[in-house]
Amino acid sequence: MFSIIIPTFNNIEYLKLCLQSIKKNSKLEHEIVIHVNEGSDGTLDYLKNIPYKFSYSEKNSGVCVAFNEAVKKSSKKYIVLAHDDMYFCPNWDI
Repeated sequence: MFSIIIPTFNNIEYLKLCLQSIKKNSKLEHEIVIHVNEGSDGTLDYLKNIPYKFSYSEKNSGVCVAFNEAVKKSSKKYIVLAHDDMYFCPNWDI
C-alpha cells in the first residue's frame, strides 16, 4: 500500500477524475494525500467533504513545496507522486 501524493492548483474537475480513477482502478487500498495550492475554484470545500488527508497553501507555493507538505501528512512507507490531471489505469498497482 502506498501514499499517493497529489498537488492541485485550481483544477477541481481533473482532480475529481483522478481520484475516481484511483478508487475505480486500484486493487489495493491506498492512502491519498492532496496539497491544495490556492483552491479558489472550490477544491478546498470539496476536500472537506471526502475522507482524504490534505494540506493547503493560500498562495501557489509550487509543486515542490506541495509535494513536501503533503508527504508530511502521509503515513505509508512508499510514496507515489502524482498530479491532479493523471488518470490511473486498471490494475496499475499490481
